Amino acid sequence: MAATIVGMLVSGFYMKSLPIDNPIKFSIYGIHKATGVSIFILVILRIILRLFLYVPPLPQNYSQVTVLTTKTVHFALYVLMMLIPLSGYIMSSASGRSIKYFFNFNIPLIIAKNKMVAELSNQLHFISACLLIGFIALHLLGTIKHLIIDKQNILRRIV
Repeated sequence: MAATIVGMLVSGFYMKSLPIDNPIKFSIYGIHKATGVSIFILVILRIILRLFLYVPPLPQNYSQVTVLTTKTVHFALYVLMMLIPLSGYIMSSASGRSIKYFFNFNIPLIIAKNKMVAELSNQLHFISACLLIGFIALHLLGTIKHLIIDKQNILRRIV
């Protein structure tokens, strides 16, 4: 999922940089939207599994600040992984632009066409993507700190 999310961030910023008349721009949009739907479904499944399966506890030698920081960053990552696809859906729906999922299945657009809602959700989508990049960086820095400075193999918690 991490590689897919990074790919979505890269493709999103790349699409935005392309001029409106570039023919590849809207091809990328279609793939971006379909992948966003898949990520949303996978994040929901991941949250459900996390609620019902064993989650290894954090090491006992973590300070309260480290525990709070870890939990805050993880919570923010999950919120943003839900918010970005939702704001993308709202943006497409309020713009009246279809979302074709794989095998030409159309995702129903349940929000009426509304330029203001589309623009607000576009801004939310962009800001959330920027925040996600920041939280991914914090997550990576924390992992590197635990591995290199603290000499703790925190990656065992993933497996």
